[in-house]
Amino acid sequence: MIDIDHFKRFNDIYGHQVGDEVLRVMGQTLKDVVKGQDMAARYGGEEFAVLLPETDLERAKKVGENIRGLVARRVVRRRSSGELLGRITVSVGVAQFGHGDCAESLVERADRSLYVAKRQGRNIVNG
Repeated sequence: MIDIDHFKRFNDIYGHQVGDEVLRVMGQTLKDVVKGQDMAARYGGEEFAVLLPETDLERAKKVGENIRGLVARRVVRRRSSGELLGRITVSVGVAQFGHGDCAESLVERADRSLYVAKRQGRNIVNG
């Protein structure tokens, strides 16, 4: 699970068009990173889910770190003027599907892991 840190602030300060640009930056980053049988999807307002069916927990954390690092290096610009508005960061929660799991329990664990990352200061991968 991936959540854009302080997304509401971008919307409140710069407006929804900039918030949409932040979402586009995130979507493009996921498109660049997630390949093959792996899948990425928007899960909610500013949350995304990445499914890595043939990936163990340690490798999934590395993928999460790669996504986190790429997002942190990108700059958000106002499309109309090119004005630099800053960088965005994401928090990532990682969980592995285990014996006896269902989709709901996996998402629940990944979500808990995500909120630990947020409590630890954001811009972190936890798993």
